[in-house]
Amino acid sequence: MPSLLELQREFRTAVLADAALPPPLIRDGHVGASARLAIYRNNVIGNLTRALRLSFPAVERLVGEDFFAGAAQRFIEARPPSVADLNQYGEGFADFLASFEAAASVPYLADVARLECAVSRALHAPPALALAPKDLSAVPPAREAELCFQPHPTLSLLALEYPAYAIWDAVLCEDADARAARLAAIDIHAGGETLAVLRSDGALEVEILTAPAFELAQTLAAGWPLGDALARVPADDAAPLLAEFLARGFFAGFSLSADHANLT
Repeated sequence: MPSLLELQREFRTAVLADAALPPPLIRDGHVGASARLAIYRNNVIGNLTRALRLSFPAVERLVGEDFFAGAAQRFIEARPPSVADLNQYGEGFADFLASFEAAASVPYLADVARLECAVSRALHAPPALALAPKDLSAVPPAREAELCFQPHPTLSLLALEYPAYAIWDAVLCEDADARAARLAAIDIHAGGETLAVLRSDGALEVEILTAPAFELAQTLAAGWPLGDALARVPADDAAPLLAEFLARGFFAGFSLSADHANLT
């Protein structure tokens, strides 16, 4: 007799694979096994598609409801949820769209999805206090170069090939005429964007970063010691950028690279 885990996996495969036969555990009755499975499949696909629609509203507006529903179903079949919280579902949707042949005529779509995924992550991440400049007062000046920062749990840093922020901001405009005018003014070949996405004091922030700012933010978020990270940007930019990151709440804590003793 198969184990419970084996039965669950068999049922999941049957639900997510449209051509799959009903597993033996589904018995015929007043409604046949295939019809029962189809009802369950439609409910599952519908709920997961709604979850993706909530996280990727700009993507749906760009391609239309029908295209989005078809792409969502293909994504769901290929990458079913691995966690119970549907707010976290869709982490791989941008990469899926980048390789989805039917979306090849919309080359910027995956970048818009990457931005929307970061927005969703920021909105649903657990609350956390931001590190304040005064919190660093316990660090001896001789050890400041050893500072390693913990990125805030709502922070995402994105290096995008297309002007996804401009597209996202325009396409979510509720006035149809204004939306069309703003989209028409965007040159998708003008170059990409480097962005910081963050929830600060309960409000969503999306900020375009300069190349030095993105370089410094990325290295600090990756856990580089402050001295090594500052060496990668122009000296005149280092102190103002670090002060800006702290003011905006990019970090939630810190340690010292030599002993990683948390001082916050």
